[in-house]
Amino acid sequence: MNQTQYLMDLAQEAFPGGVLGRHKFDLPGGHIPKTGLGGRLYDTNGNSFVDYSIGGGSLILGYNHPAIIRAIQKQAEEATQFISIVNEPAILLGKKITEVISWADKVRFTASGADAVMFALRIARAFTKRQKIIKFDGAYHGNSDYTLWNLSNLSNNEHEGEPSSAGIPDVIRQLVLIGEYNNLQHTRNIVKENPGEIAAIILEPVQRFYRASEEFLLGLRKLCDEENILLVFDEIVTGFRHALGGAAEAYGVEPDLGAFGKAIGGGIPLGAVAGRESMMDFANPDRSLSDGYTYVTSSQAGNPLCTSVSLATLGELSKPRVYENMFDKINHLKREAAKIIEKKSVDAQVVGDGPLWDIAFTKEQIFNNATANKADQKRLKLFHQNLVENGVMVRIGGRSYFLTAHNEEDIEVTLEAIYNSL
Repeated sequence: MNQTQYLMDLAQEAFPGGVLGRHKFDLPGGHIPKTGLGGRLYDTNGNSFVDYSIGGGSLILGYNHPAIIRAIQKQAEEATQFISIVNEPAILLGKKITEVISWADKVRFTASGADAVMFALRIARAFTKRQKIIKFDGAYHGNSDYTLWNLSNLSNNEHEGEPSSAGIPDVIRQLVLIGEYNNLQHTRNIVKENPGEIAAIILEPVQRFYRASEEFLLGLRKLCDEENILLVFDEIVTGFRHALGGAAEAYGVEPDLGAFGKAIGGGIPLGAVAGRESMMDFANPDRSLSDGYTYVTSSQAGNPLCTSVSLATLGELSKPRVYENMFDKINHLKREAAKIIEKKSVDAQVVGDGPLWDIAFTKEQIFNNATANKADQKRLKLFHQNLVENGVMVRIGGRSYFLTAHNEEDIEVTLEAIYNSL
């Protein structure tokens, strides 16, 4: 028995389904990732992949970036944990975030993006003294009971959600209302039907691989201002990836609160909730419960190891032309992939905003979950499986992320794999 099979057998004994979460890669001979360098991933079978799964998008600088390694080594020699007590790396990172994010007056660190979303919604409910939120069909905002609704499709009741997991209390159904992405009137109707009850509208500025239209973003901002609702951006994908200043810099609309994760940590578990001072100060422990004190903390929040890595990540992303060079390369990949689709006469299109990319097997315009689901999902999964077998690692059925570390050779390997896989 080889090492890969031995490890896979151990995983079956240790984990439900033999996996850490829900992701499986059924490759011939199995697949256990071992190491990476730049935009490349290597497994225990000795296979090499150009990687676009890349830690769920968290490794924006790529594997084993020298600045990340130095930050980890230096901080590990000093301390890795102070149980959420303020420390130098955390303070410097908090200051850096409030400098580059135009609308962020204050920040609180979390252990993950999912935690950041959960806390942002808690602050919104405390600030507005309301309980209901609006999320959009098909959006993933982490694994909490208040967000794990309607990951796939609208229910028969167009505003009422369906839980996307067993074990979620049914009573939450009354508090989570489901809107149609890029449909402003649909959202207005929900607000009108629930007067004075909506605490927050949360959205991903880029949901899956399609972005919010300018009209939709501006309309939500206006609607929230009119109805005293907080606009919350889930920037787990867009934050520090589409621009150093996040979605506000990329698309010109500022939220009231925002959640960050993945890219901010540079591959180390870290998230953050940020926002206006009047809202964030509800998390000030000097407040009393009667004055709206809102619990926003965890034992890992702002630990010096993670915040040191994040400082190094943002330092690299702040260098001249980092984003421009990344966008030049991903746009080249998308253009050449579109040419391959045309040459192959396949009913498909290249999709993905900014440094996201994929192929959707439909010619119809995609702008929300319903239109995205009209694409042939079976063909997509087969295409993704073929990519992996051709040396390009993607999350089967999931998003693909381009990195600052991907180079021209990686792109050529990817284009050849796309040609063969189609």
